[in-house]
Amino acid sequence: MAEARQLKTGRWRLYKTPDLFPARDRETGAILTFSSLTEARQWWLQHNPGEAPPHEAIKCSKCGAYFGRDSTPTLSGGLYYHPSHSPEFHRPSRRR
Repeated sequence: MAEARQLKTGRWRLYKTPDLFPARDRETGAILTFSSLTEARQWWLQHNPGEAPPHEAIKCSKCGAYFGRDSTPTLSGGLYYHPSHSPEFHRPSRRR
């Protein structure tokens, strides 16, 4: 399996899961980056026939950080958040 993550530069990188090793060029050993998610998926399918195409990794809608193996996203309003970043967590309590 693989997952695709978008870098801050806007380019995409593929990671082999579950250990999140970056995909490398078999000839040069360089870490691969792609200009689009579609391009990354096409490369993966060409070099890893029979495997599922990489899915886009889920990231927090507030901070933009990706979720690791041990972190669990909270779904709120159709968006994913770290539990401490969710709108429900920051909703002020009403005093009587």
